[in-house]
Amino acid sequence: MIFGHFLTQANESNAFVVACEETKEAMLIDVGALHPQLEDFLNRHGLRLTKVFITHDHYDHTGGLDEVVRRFGPEVYAGKTRAGGCKAHKVAHGQELAVGRLTGTALATPGHTPDGVCIVFPGMVFTGDTLFSGSIGGTSNPSQEIRHIKEHIFTLPPEYEIHTGHGPSSTVAIESQGNPFFVE
Repeated sequence: MIFGHFLTQANESNAFVVACEETKEAMLIDVGALHPQLEDFLNRHGLRLTKVFITHDHYDHTGGLDEVVRRFGPEVYAGKTRAGGCKAHKVAHGQELAVGRLTGTALATPGHTPDGVCIVFPGMVFTGDTLFSGSIGGTSNPSQEIRHIKEHIFTLPPEYEIHTGHGPSSTVAIESQGNPFFVE
């Protein structure tokens, strides 16, 4: 697997690339703004951006989506049929998305937003604003968000990396045992 991380200027949001080493197909996860080094990263690894996965429809995760769609022509996947003003394929909980020979699985995690979704690839999960290192995303319904995190993210292997929408990455073990929202 080829992996890239980009810190965007849109509210210091994270964007990530996951790509298949064999087929060179790539998925971009969230795009608050088009990072100037994204195209260089794709070219350096010989990648074709075929998909964009949007964790939730807030400007700091979709602000660069229109430009990415115009420049690279990927299909967009999200928790609803439009994201950042672009047409999207609505993903369902448990739906698998192929990126070459890699398979990601969508997880429905409404709470921060009604359309919140995460995606899991081998060894890592991308949580957008559902779960942060040491916190959760702001919500009017924290019990719903906490329940989805416990059911869908904390049931992953403890060594799985958690790549968040803002701030540093973490692991399932660290967050399930030390995140103050889950310590009892």
